[in-house]
Amino acid sequence: MHAIIGGCGRVGAQLAERLSGDGHDVVVVDANAAAFDRLGTGFNGDTVLGDFTDRETLVQAGIERAEAVVAVTSFDNVNLMAVQIAQILFSVPKTVARLFNPAREESYRKMGVHYVSGTRLVAKAILNELQDEAFPLHVAFEDPNTRIVEMAVAREGHGYSIMELEQEGDVRVAAVRRGDRVRIPTLNDTVLRGDIVVAAITGKAHRRLQSLMGNPVDAAASAQRRDRRG
Repeated sequence: MHAIIGGCGRVGAQLAERLSGDGHDVVVVDANAAAFDRLGTGFNGDTVLGDFTDRETLVQAGIERAEAVVAVTSFDNVNLMAVQIAQILFSVPKTVARLFNPAREESYRKMGVHYVSGTRLVAKAILNELQDEAFPLHVAFEDPNTRIVEMAVAREGHGYSIMELEQEGDVRVAAVRRGDRVRIPTLNDTVLRGDIVVAAITGKAHRRLQSLMGNPVDAAASAQRRDRRG
């Protein structure tokens, strides 16, 4: 995977070293040359000095062949702009922006932006976002088999009861958000297409849930498309 990381702060450097160590082709972009000193000796990728929202800088970093762009600068506006450029102009399949201001979370969802809040375990959460078919991560435990994630109910999951979702013992639903309302469901409650479900799941639950759940960002984008049509 060719990955571009914007911002070589603590999180950016940690991500770069981890992805590079896993054998990925990594380029780190920062406007401050001294920031690259944070990269350890084990980093075997490239660095580019420049503005992460500048097209020429991104092209120099190889965005035309990039499979992932991660924006972890100290500025929300820069991170948002960078991932939108990557998505819209270069069709990069995986993009993640770090978000510092929690008041912007709903706006990011509606715009279809994958993000990780600054209050989470940032590096681990971003690595999760870059995995294929991964649900957005809320909490990661030392045991990698158990995670707390959020999922959007897809068409195939419409009408499922909480009891049906939990019946195999690999899922425990904590909350369901429908529109602006969040509730703790009972076992007999049902979920509807577009609901956001927060649950603790084990590794074996992923395959089963993929047929029922989509990504919250996809659901938000679909809702926007429906609003524009109707």
